[in-house]
Amino acid sequence: MKRQTINHIVNNFSDVENLKKQYQSHSNYNLLLLDNFLTKDIATLMSTELDSVPLNKCKHFTRANSCMYECNDLDITPVQSLTVQSLHSSSFIRWLESVTDLKRLIPDPHLIGAGYAKSFQGDSLKIHSDFNWNEQLGLHRMVSVVIYLNDDWQEEWGGQLNFYDTNRKNIIQKVPIKMGNCVIWEYNNLAFHGYPEPMTCPENVSRKCFRLFYYVSNAKHDVDNPPHRSLYWFDDKEGKPYDIKSEK
Repeated sequence: MKRQTINHIVNNFSDVENLKKQYQSHSNYNLLLLDNFLTKDIATLMSTELDSVPLNKCKHFTRANSCMYECNDLDITPVQSLTVQSLHSSSFIRWLESVTDLKRLIPDPHLIGAGYAKSFQGDSLKIHSDFNWNEQLGLHRMVSVVIYLNDDWQEEWGGQLNFYDTNRKNIIQKVPIKMGNCVIWEYNNLAFHGYPEPMTCPENVSRKCFRLFYYVSNAKHDVDNPPHRSLYWFDDKEGKPYDIKSEK
């Protein structure tokens, strides 16, 4: 499954230069929509798995009258775990760096604020801009990837993720809720988004998605201990290891 996911993305979204142009040409901030980012088989497996997770195993997010249930426990969601492995892999991160034109992206193994999410009739996500700092990793947030896991979602139910202009007034992009579709956007403190109106889906239907966030570091090496490769030589007089630059 891990290889299947990577192969699907790399083979079906191989025109990186065109994707980069789409990403960078979006108004206000960098953003890209992709249909069928995951195969229907894998997205369906994830959707079924999320439906099987009891709500008491989820975190209930209720900030500012928003409401969703979040689950990032990979021990009880093996399909999610395999997807995380795929989208945290070197192959995927290299693809993501190429599309976003960002370098040295770092995945979050702890899935802070990430993983599965579901919400129900009457729930909403108020307009907001995302957190910018992962305290556990000590890293700055740079890119968000959200994949939807609903089949036959009706537009009139609401729940589409709306992206707003920098004044939070006008919708500049609506993200349709479709099985396996994806939205990728670059962190921006003014990248406001949400679905502020309560959803009207049937009681037995939930809005389902999967989220991953990628980070960058502004760390710099210690000037008193500059970067070096592994040191195999030792100066007995100085009591220090050293390198022979001519050795390869």
